[in-house]
Amino acid sequence: MMDKVRSYIAFQMRALREQRRWNQGDLAKAAGKTQSVISRLEDPDYGKLSLQSCLEIAVAYDLPLLVQFVEWDDWLTRMSNMSPSALRKRSFDANRLLEINRRANRSAAASVDDYPSSLGTLQSAGLGAPSKSSAAGRSESPNVEYRPHGGLMRASAAEGIAA
Repeated sequence: MMDKVRSYIAFQMRALREQRRWNQGDLAKAAGKTQSVISRLEDPDYGKLSLQSCLEIAVAYDLPLLVQFVEWDDWLTRMSNMSPSALRKRSFDANRLLEINRRANRSAAASVDDYPSSLGTLQSAGLGAPSKSSAAGRSESPNVEYRPHGGLMRASAAEGIAA
């Protein structure tokens, strides 16, 4: 089991890097590591992967990291496909999250104009704060900062996890 988990993490780190068309040096710069460290982390036989390193890589990719204990059938399903296409993930996108929240609210018979409440829901979950307001007083975009290589990073995530 441990070898399979190590392989899964290493393969996903590489798949995410390749998805962004980064080389190991690009990821190293974004994660505050050296290229040789990234090379080791992407090696499924490397046995010293730490939770801290995974958190730093997650911040570099602008993705959340989920570590949890699961039941065996769920684990087997997740480990069954380690293809690069199965391991790719989208980075943080406030607009996409707001749209998902809007759809959920609509299906629950929420009002049509739910943008302020949706944004409040995301903000209460630590996913951003208003950065500028329109004349009507509504937030137009969450508080994000530009990341190298075209990614966006929530300020709260960068402050809470980066060393």
